Amino acid sequence: MDPTIGSAGIKAAGNISSTLLNRYRPVGVVRTGSTEDRAQAYRRFLDAATHGTLPSHWIRRLNNTSGTEGLTNHLLATQTEATTELICALDGIRLCAPDYVIAKAEDLMRVWAPNTEATQEEFPQILQATTNARMAFLDVARHDLNYEPKKWHLLARWKESRYLKKAKGASTQSVLGQ
Repeated sequence: MDPTIGSAGIKAAGNISSTLLNRYRPVGVVRTGSTEDRAQAYRRFLDAATHGTLPSHWIRRLNNTSGTEGLTNHLLATQTEATTELICALDGIRLCAPDYVIAKAEDLMRVWAPNTEATQEEFPQILQATTNARMAFLDVARHDLNYEPKKWHLLARWKESRYLKKAKGASTQSVLGQ
C-alpha cells in the first residue's frame, strides 16, 4: 500500500468524523454564549445599571431648585435612555447567560425598578439595595466567567496577598507621612 494513499485515507476519515461531531447537537442541552459574548453582555448590563441610577439622584436634588428645569429635562432624557439601555442589556444577558446569572440580573432589575418613583427620603435605601444587587450580580458574573482565583492557584493567591500587604503598608505610610 502506498503511504500517500494511507495518509489521504486517514485525513479523509478525520474530516468526516470531525464534520459529524460538529453537527452533533443534543436536544434539551442548554447552550450559553461564548465567554467573550457573556463578558460583553455583563459589562453592558453593569454600565447601564450604574448610568441609570445617577440621573435619578440628581433629578430629586434639583427638583425643588428653581431655574433648573432645563437640566432636569436633560436628566430625565438621560434616565429614559439609561432605562432603555438597561432593558436591552438584560435581553442580551437572557440571550447568552446561564440561568443563575439571568436570575441575579432580574433581581437587580426588580430592585432598580422603584428607582424612578422613589421619594427623596426613600432613595438612599433603594440606592443601597441597588448597589448590593449590582455587587451580587458582579459576583455571579465573575464566577460564571471563571475570574476568581482557584484554590489550587497557589502562586496567584500568594502574589495577591503579597500585593495587599504591600498596598496596606503604603497606605499606612502615606497616612503617617501627612
